[in-house]
Amino acid sequence: MKNSNKKLIGILGGTFDPPHEGHKFISKYALIRLNLQEVWWIVTSRNPLKEKSSNYLKRLENVKSFLNFRRVKLLEIEEAKNLFAIETILYVKKKFKDKNFIWLMGTDNLEKLHMWKQWKKIFYNIPIAIFHRPSYSFNITRSKALFFFRKARIKNILSKKSQLITPPLWTFISGLKNHCSSSYIRNSR
Repeated sequence: MKNSNKKLIGILGGTFDPPHEGHKFISKYALIRLNLQEVWWIVTSRNPLKEKSSNYLKRLENVKSFLNFRRVKLLEIEEAKNLFAIETILYVKKKFKDKNFIWLMGTDNLEKLHMWKQWKKIFYNIPIAIFHRPSYSFNITRSKALFFFRKARIKNILSKKSQLITPPLWTFISGLKNHCSSSYIRNSR
């Protein structure tokens, strides 16, 4: 069981190519719903499952200028250390031992989650909160990763209990109405 006196921090990792209101919406919703002290955005140098991303330093600067909420912060990690989610997770857990973490992600990532580097190790190292994304959530039952960890699901994550969750555990959080998408924004340009 984790120490309930530690701050609980949500980690939202991604390319943020570009950052948008949907990222802020999920972050603010997570703060309330999961009783988080902060949400840390971690801009990945690239997504190994995507063909290309915009320049990393430019995306980092875009996130810096985009963030304007004091409880949602940017955590900069050296490019070489943040390519894969599992490496990012292990890095923050080692560097910030005085905090507990929960991984935040949208349902749009579920289809390929089983293709992430050491995806099972992710589940064993950090609780995961999966946020409803309109239209993507219809495919939640097809996720190979969630099927594998189907017994680790928490149906209702209560704010007081969220401080004590230990992996492998995941929850699905619905009720979001924001349709923003980085892919849609990039393809509209």
